[in-house]
Amino acid sequence: MWIVILGAAASLAAKSAARMPEAIVPPSFENGASLYMFNLFLMTATTFLGAMMVGKQGSRIWTQRLWDHPLHPVTLYRAITFFAGVGITLRCGSEAMFLWGWNPQDVVTTARVSMAKRWIDPIAIGFGLMWMSIVVLGEPGIEHQLRKAPLPVDMWSRWPVLVRALAVIILSFVAALAAVCLR
Repeated sequence: MWIVILGAAASLAAKSAARMPEAIVPPSFENGASLYMFNLFLMTATTFLGAMMVGKQGSRIWTQRLWDHPLHPVTLYRAITFFAGVGITLRCGSEAMFLWGWNPQDVVTTARVSMAKRWIDPIAIGFGLMWMSIVVLGEPGIEHQLRKAPLPVDMWSRWPVLVRALAVIILSFVAALAAVCLR
């Protein structure tokens, strides 16, 4: 994969990028700077939020590995959120990388990020397929456990935890807005 990315200067992607008309946004946005900014913002924010979720679930999986049974509903829940998180983080991350790397004056970088995106996307889809498989296979047991009473859920006490996520969203918006306005 890395040999292909490093050979981007002579690639078809670089040649195609060189033939494109000068535009501050990729051609698929039809010169819609606001749509480009909105996509840049959402892909960036989702990448960071997904990475935070993956880190949290990965840490829980690791610390509980000696106590959690592989087929316990909590273990399946953690695996579901971990694989879904990795999938969305990689998918949105590769798109954010492509959007941040778009530069018609530097076709080599544009080609490299485009080619890297094409390598990362199938890996992200693989994690998504693992997530879906675990959901399908574990759903009967998880639903059976969730139907047992009482199941106390106090979501209101967790609202302060979302402050960090809100900060990531605001910073991603400001960065995307600045990137589009300053081009």
